[in-house]
Amino acid sequence: MIAVSDVVLVVPLVCLVLASILLTFKTKFIQFRAVPLMIRMIIKSLRAGDGAEQGNAIPPHRALLTAMSTTVGIGNIVGPAIAVRLGGPGALLGFLLAVIFGGATTFSEVLFAMRYRSRNADGSYAGGPMQYLREAFGRWAGVLYAIFAAALLVAWSSNQSNVLADILFQYGVSKYLSAMVIAILVVAYLIAGIKSIGNLAAKIVPAKFILYCGACLWIIGCNVEHLPAIFKLIFTSFLNPQALGGAVAGYSVHQMLRWGFAKGIQASEAGVGTTTLPHAQSTYQNAFEQGVLAMASTYSVAFVCALSGLVTLLTGSWADSSIPLGISLIAVPFTKYFSFGVAILAVISVLSAFGTIVGNAYNGSRCFLFLTNNRWLHSYHVAVGASVFLGSIFAVELVWSVTDYFIIPVALTNIVGVLYLTFRKNASFKD
Repeated sequence: MIAVSDVVLVVPLVCLVLASILLTFKTKFIQFRAVPLMIRMIIKSLRAGDGAEQGNAIPPHRALLTAMSTTVGIGNIVGPAIAVRLGGPGALLGFLLAVIFGGATTFSEVLFAMRYRSRNADGSYAGGPMQYLREAFGRWAGVLYAIFAAALLVAWSSNQSNVLADILFQYGVSKYLSAMVIAILVVAYLIAGIKSIGNLAAKIVPAKFILYCGACLWIIGCNVEHLPAIFKLIFTSFLNPQALGGAVAGYSVHQMLRWGFAKGIQASEAGVGTTTLPHAQSTYQNAFEQGVLAMASTYSVAFVCALSGLVTLLTGSWADSSIPLGISLIAVPFTKYFSFGVAILAVISVLSAFGTIVGNAYNGSRCFLFLTNNRWLHSYHVAVGASVFLGSIFAVELVWSVTDYFIIPVALTNIVGVLYLTFRKNASFKD
């Protein structure tokens, strides 16, 4: 399975990296030149507060936080550490470059989602990859995306519920109790709608971001004298992976691509299109500026990933073969530097997992509504509740192993549409 995934998954994900680089040039490095506007947009939306709500739409910053609830999660805490362990220190730089280049893709996706959205009878918006793919190729393309994306997002929700139940089980909470509570809460938020989900994201995202980043910065500060050597190691490994031991260490250009660039694209979800779905519910009418605002998630993901990678490298956990692959690469340093390190990581993990479940389930509901012409939403709620419940109580190794493959048709369908609208339709990337 691993040998197959190394080929099957890397090639399309590297294609997404190349598409991100192409869009970076087409948008004239929008992820860098629009940073001042992005900051002004965040401040403007925060000042407007909830007064910006209209019908079933939400203020721009809450659309951003809802999108970030899925992109800034456990995967971005653990992902860089795993990338460094399996791809060498240079994989961290590849990881970060892929995330930053992905900012141009995120901007383009959200811009198209805003431009081609339509208003529903209940005041919400129908917007996202389904709508702009329909504009590009016809309804069949939107249907194809919606089918694969709905399956992917339900699977992701199941995966995250399994992680959350496992975390709570370590503290004596029955998996059946966790499964019931998680499923009920998720369905309750879905029924309540985008406003409640936006309110949840507004609380969860800042809390977990500040808590995790603060803890990581403390650890980095305790090892600040080693930073120059670590940066040198990262660049040396990136430019010459074989320098760290070649085949003996298992590092190579292929491994760096597999665990650096490819996983970096997955971390930001750039090219997958799912982050556009909450952004399309924004009350803001300026597509260009909402696209710029969406890139804040790119920088947030890059910052979290950089901190995770540096903590792993500075503490040496990446090279300690006695530490299991996974969350332990971060947990061990946390335990070493904080007497309550495990509790900190547990709180962060619980917040991340639940926020991601709700965010993914909501995104999946947008795909379902597109397929059913805005009907039978309650049946989707039942399906998500069942999936979350079963994912919490059963081992889901098979689901975890095949979920990545769902990304391929979702991402490739989406990125082809984005590139088509960008070049064939000669899209304008001006305000």
